[in-house]
Amino acid sequence: MNKKENAEPETDSLFGGLIRAVIIFAICCYLVNLGVCYLVSVRVPLIIIAVIVGIIIVVCRVYKWRKDHDNY
Repeated sequence: MNKKENAEPETDSLFGGLIRAVIIFAICCYLVNLGVCYLVSVRVPLIIIAVIVGIIIVVCRVYKWRKDHDNY
């Protein structure tokens, strides 16, 4: 195995690290904003799907409960 001569990580200046952190933070904020805008634009279909899934879950649970407690 060949070992690299410069095995130490490169040291970065404080200002360079700060600029990199600010850029990454700005990109993250932009992506979160983009995701929120997308969710707001598809809010009505998501609400409709959530209501339908909720109704299906309630019906299935009531059906299972009635099937298990069929004592009459």
